[in-house]
Amino acid sequence: MFFRYLKKYLLRILTLVLLLVANANSKGNTASAPSLPKIVSGIEYYIDNNSSSINDVQKHEASLFKPFLGYNLPVSQTLWLRIIIDNSIASVKDYYIHFNGRLDYVYLFQKNEKGEWTRKQSGILIPEKDKVMRGYINDKIPFTTSDSANTVIYIKIENAVSKSIILDDIKIIDADSLNQFLDKTKQIQSFFLGTVAILCFFNLLLFIFSGSPIYLYYMLYAFFSSVYFLFSYQYFETGFFANHPEVKIYLFFSAAFIPVVYSWFLYESLKTCVKRTTLTIVRKYAVTVSAFALLILVVGIFNFRLGVMIDDIYSIVNSVIIILMVVLLFRKVSNTVKIILSGSLFLITGVCLTIFLNFQREIPFHGYFFQIGFFIELIFFTIAINFNYQNERIEKLKVELKNTRLLNAKLYEQRKAQELRVQVQLKERDLATKAAVISQKETLIKNVTSQLEKQVHNNSVKIKDIKHVVSDLNSKLGSSFWEEFETHFIQVHPHFYKSLNEKFPGLTTNERRICAFLKLNLTTKEIANITKRNPESIHMTRSRLRKKMGLDKAENLENVITNIN
Repeated sequence: MFFRYLKKYLLRILTLVLLLVANANSKGNTASAPSLPKIVSGIEYYIDNNSSSINDVQKHEASLFKPFLGYNLPVSQTLWLRIIIDNSIASVKDYYIHFNGRLDYVYLFQKNEKGEWTRKQSGILIPEKDKVMRGYINDKIPFTTSDSANTVIYIKIENAVSKSIILDDIKIIDADSLNQFLDKTKQIQSFFLGTVAILCFFNLLLFIFSGSPIYLYYMLYAFFSSVYFLFSYQYFETGFFANHPEVKIYLFFSAAFIPVVYSWFLYESLKTCVKRTTLTIVRKYAVTVSAFALLILVVGIFNFRLGVMIDDIYSIVNSVIIILMVVLLFRKVSNTVKIILSGSLFLITGVCLTIFLNFQREIPFHGYFFQIGFFIELIFFTIAINFNYQNERIEKLKVELKNTRLLNAKLYEQRKAQELRVQVQLKERDLATKAAVISQKETLIKNVTSQLEKQVHNNSVKIKDIKHVVSDLNSKLGSSFWEEFETHFIQVHPHFYKSLNEKFPGLTTNERRICAFLKLNLTTKEIANITKRNPESIHMTRSRLRKKMGLDKAENLENVITNIN
């Protein structure tokens, strides 16, 4: 149900993007006449093929400059603009002029209070140390209004590639508004970076403790993406890397690695829910993306503009591939991967909004749509990571539970087998004892019967003979009893007699039997009844045992014998 509604809203967002595109195109086709910035009273242009100086341009400005509406600037030419500022409309002293087309080299010439020309430089390919302003809008050039009725500034534009420049591309913003924008940007980026840093830290901990690569790829994805936005808004360059122009290149090309870690992140998340063939295709895609990222980095170091162009194409192709993967895999994957793919659609939507809005007018906060899309994607990824972590814990608990059950079952079987063995042994011993007793009784009966039959046959039965037979029977019964007792006792305590003889040698058979009775915790009266002796006789035997064992009065005879194993 959740994913059905999610899919429904994603389709609505994509529809909105298409409407914005159509709206942008319709506005482009039916555009109104270009208008000057509010404080500008006139803009004129001059095409310079000879690299003239500012003095030459100013001397002949009346014959050189023409009203400017737009111009397609080739690589071999230099475009001069003469801009007249109406100071009566200007609300503040300091302003910045900006070309939305992001030109390579832009120079601003203005006379100071002494009548001397001052030159200020901006653009996107100049070294950072030469820029008049650092920060996100580093291609803006500052100028100051004069005390006269008008302020005249001259702009010299050179570009490494052909560029179409129109009147609507020229934007002028007052310094106060720009500073407010920069302050707001820093606040947003600080919140963004703080959130990303926390997410990266927790995922690093998860990677360390679990060893699962998916947490490492998530952390790297969040890191490289945030570094890209640092480049976009020049957050660090403003205060920390002002004298290091190389930082700009490295920050920008961190964006080339965003698809790399994303593809490996997706590969790890798909491992448990797609077929091997699909997983192999995704893995090959991740390897290919990684190779292209390295290529872009190498090209960008030697040729920044070419690297940017390749990276743009590379990003567009990756976006198309991601959309195709979303369409093809959404119904076949687990809920965790569905959340990841859904978050990716939000990022693509943010990118598309940024690109399409910039078709009309490139302004700084358009980049926020891209960043918002990424932030929503990161939230979705966090939810997916949480699902993945919980699933991993559940799987581990299932494995542990299964192993515990198997161990318990094994122990139970062992215990049952042991109990059966003990029962079998006891039954075997019982049967053996009974068999021996029955055998003895049969032998005894046979002997008595035989003797009586013999006497009857001889017709010579005498009282004396009968008494002899009874006496013989009694003696054999007593012997049978002790033999049966010894057999059972040795079965229960097989090492008792051996340990007793080792500790206390020289005991008589009668004394050994008394020790056996004491081992069974029998009382003196019980022993007397069994042995057909007086209790006093048993006491005397116990006294002799104590002396032979060398026991003190404080030592208990029963405890000593009980501890013998």
